[in-house]
Amino acid sequence: MFKIPKQFHGIKRFEQVLGVVTKYELGYFLEKAKLKKRKLRLKKKQSRPVELRMIFEELGGTFIKLGQLLSLRPDLIPKEYCDELSKLQDDVEPFPYEEVNHVIKAELKKPVSKLFKSFNKVPVAAASIGQVHVARLKTGKKVAVKVMRPGVKALIETDLMILEYLARVFKHHVKQDIIEPEEIFAEFKRYSKNELDYLKEAQNIKKFYANFKNDKKIKIPKVYDKLTTHKVLTMEFIEGVKVSQILRNPKKHKRINKKKVSELIIQSVLKQIFIDGFFHADPHPANLIVKNNVLGFIDFGIIGKLDKELKQKLGYLFISLIHRNADEVVKSFISLNLVDSDVDVNGLKKDLGNTLGEYYDTRLDKIDMVDLFFKSLRIAKKHKVKIPRDFVLLGKALVTLQGVGIELNPGFNLVKETKPFIDKLAKQRTKPSYVARRLFQETERFAEFVQTLPDESKKVYKTIEKADTALEEINTDIKTLTLEIRRETWRVIMGILIAALIIGVSLTYRTDAWLSNLFLILAFIILAYLLFSILRDGFRRKKW
Repeated sequence: MFKIPKQFHGIKRFEQVLGVVTKYELGYFLEKAKLKKRKLRLKKKQSRPVELRMIFEELGGTFIKLGQLLSLRPDLIPKEYCDELSKLQDDVEPFPYEEVNHVIKAELKKPVSKLFKSFNKVPVAAASIGQVHVARLKTGKKVAVKVMRPGVKALIETDLMILEYLARVFKHHVKQDIIEPEEIFAEFKRYSKNELDYLKEAQNIKKFYANFKNDKKIKIPKVYDKLTTHKVLTMEFIEGVKVSQILRNPKKHKRINKKKVSELIIQSVLKQIFIDGFFHADPHPANLIVKNNVLGFIDFGIIGKLDKELKQKLGYLFISLIHRNADEVVKSFISLNLVDSDVDVNGLKKDLGNTLGEYYDTRLDKIDMVDLFFKSLRIAKKHKVKIPRDFVLLGKALVTLQGVGIELNPGFNLVKETKPFIDKLAKQRTKPSYVARRLFQETERFAEFVQTLPDESKKVYKTIEKADTALEEINTDIKTLTLEIRRETWRVIMGILIAALIIGVSLTYRTDAWLSNLFLILAFIILAYLLFSILRDGFRRKKW
């Protein structure tokens, strides 16, 4: 018997979820949460990761999607769980054509027969959110039409409500440094909302299309806006063989140059990451299609974004990792504003040093870059360093990339392939445009610094200003005293600026020599002015 929380009375889905969880002996959590009245005495048959995968498979729908998302996030759950959940397949029974026609008519205001020259009633793929049909436009152009499953939004919203409750329950009964239930739920909620809006996926596709419009070796489907809504997505049909099929049956596809395909995949994804800053976060073999040495991408539900500054700093982080320099890795985290004041920086450096030390005797071309990247992220997370979602998606994309690359070409080396892109980013740091941008940013920071001087200094200065006005009619001696106080206050401010510039020198002397020298020159100029001011006032006093 289950003790159902009041908010879930009458919701059969909640009873189903609890029943399946109990069946796989995760009832321990239910007992702790007082959701169950009797203790379970089931013999453990499977490992926890396997049990979790089986639970998600049995519950289907939203839980399959949750499992697939978690398999992309080794920063949120242990690696063994990621590996097991990556086996989940979102294959479900398709919904009837009558319902497909109903959705299309409701969304596009016309029945299928009026919109398409032909429409295959049997879907080529069916998943929990929707299914894909092959059709032809009135012009004869072959397209793929993705139609959202009726009622899926209500089901997902119910599942999200249940998952939010379970996340709060599990939070008190799992080690937070291993699994963070509430963080997992928040991430999945964001992902689910995007999945329930095909217009967002359409925007992603159009962005990729623009980024590769001049590349004849890469094929991104064209989106047909007039036949696309929140629940219907119409795009160009990509012809060819899926890379997953090539890997499953290499003899059948022996005419395909696997090494060439590997190079196409690697170069296109690295371009997305290090040049475009907009990348496919799940370049899985099933999402890659090949025909006549042209590579096509499909399924743009999960993407990562890196702005210009983030790309530059990411490149420096990779260089630091390749050189196995813990100090520089920590500096990269700091420059990315990921380190709060309560982070034990020395402890972080020590743990990173120990991990990177494992690779000191390893040849550069033998380093497992992905493994090194994720080990560093896990250590950073352990020390409460804030890891951006897009960083983790990048790491997972590289994991998938490395796996596909090795399967297609055993001689594949990710460090070797990545290095030219990182070197290009490093060279950009010396360009005048980049230096000017950095100088502008640093100037803004110093302006902000001056505006946020210690409260005491501001109070003194304001008091002086008020005193100046009040003492206008008072004798010259008091006015002179006020001017002296004002001069001394500005000297304190200049002293603080000199100290800030010296700190800037120490932070940038290894990463940006030009900027470091500029800070040093500015510090000397202000110091010279300060000394001149003091000597001049001293000389005047002697004359008096």
